[in-house]
Amino acid sequence: MFKFLKSDPTKKAKKYVEKALFEIEEGFPQYASVEFEKAARLFLEKDEIDFAVKYFREASYTALESNDHTRCAEMKALAAECLIMEGRYDEGGGLYSESSDHLYREKKLRASNRSIGMAVIGYLGARNYDTATNLLKKAEKRVGELSGKTDPIYDLAELCVEILCEGADVSKESFEKVARTAKTTAPEHSLVEFVVGSVRLALDTEVTLSWAGQEMNEVPVKTPIELELQFKCPTQVRIIDHRVSLSNSVIIKREPEFSSSPSKNESWLIEFIPVLSGSGTIGPYTVTLEGDKVLLHKHSNKVEFMIARAPSDLDLKVSPERVSCSLGDEAIIEVNLKNVGDGPADSIVITTNLSEGLEISLGNKEKAIHFLGSGETMHFQIFVRAIKQGEELVTVQAVDGRIGQEVAKTALVRVG
Repeated sequence: MFKFLKSDPTKKAKKYVEKALFEIEEGFPQYASVEFEKAARLFLEKDEIDFAVKYFREASYTALESNDHTRCAEMKALAAECLIMEGRYDEGGGLYSESSDHLYREKKLRASNRSIGMAVIGYLGARNYDTATNLLKKAEKRVGELSGKTDPIYDLAELCVEILCEGADVSKESFEKVARTAKTTAPEHSLVEFVVGSVRLALDTEVTLSWAGQEMNEVPVKTPIELELQFKCPTQVRIIDHRVSLSNSVIIKREPEFSSSPSKNESWLIEFIPVLSGSGTIGPYTVTLEGDKVLLHKHSNKVEFMIARAPSDLDLKVSPERVSCSLGDEAIIEVNLKNVGDGPADSIVITTNLSEGLEISLGNKEKAIHFLGSGETMHFQIFVRAIKQGEELVTVQAVDGRIGQEVAKTALVRVG
């Protein structure tokens, strides 16, 4: 009956805007800020969120013109709440961050601490993990100036970043305790609950890296090894991004082929090759899991092992295998020693054994080679003199000091 007596909130809001513009022209930005706020609240009442955000921001700008940073921060926080109600978490996080800067300027440290905590949570809700992590680092520099404790919202944001972005292992009890102490406004509640829900899923999600087969403490160099990457999640998710940390002694040979279909439990085989001896580390394997309204980072465990040097393999040849000479003359035996293995040979001792009718005419019966790399060849000659007629033997023996391998070859010397 009396509807005609009620004014339209939208029309009334426009009048507040007109009045604010008039105050600006007259040089009174502080009064204009109040009128813009009134207009914004009326637009919010009519669910005209974009206009509400616009005029809360106008209210903040005009407050800033009169050097009122506290009011500017308050208006930006109200605009951020409007954006959060619309699910525009990234934009809302940006305004909360600006609000925190204004409050910090005015030395309202605890309020600034809360606002930057909400900014971090906003970026987490928007799945903008890098910005959330960087913003928290900025906040950490300010925490030392607080005389009292940090705000519970900030504590929650810090813990969420540790779990979602850094893959920290935190007990459910510790997280729930922090989550319970964080008090939110009505518009903030949906965002905080969304992020808290994502963290709960992250705590219940397992990403593991294990040996595909028998666990090994030591593996040979240049020999492929296989590990199994597996995840288990309470809800269906898929891997949309991944990276693995490797020590310099290991390279990846075959990466996993991730499916685009969501699943609660899946595993893949990954092949690696140790390329240098010493200690080796694979992991953590970091994956980004995406599902229905869920996005989280999760880190696997590390797999550590020792990498043994590749074995050497000595190949010995003598030529000629048969040779004739006269009594008192010299015979020359050519010797080629090659390392055909994948690893180096160390401290090789070469010994020449002669039958009774022969003697060394030049040099010694024993020769030492300190190092022979993979694929390398050592060439030398053995000079023997015939001191007795008949068929005599020259036996050359090489022993690898590192692995104890023995190889020997014999040449026949016919003395006529």
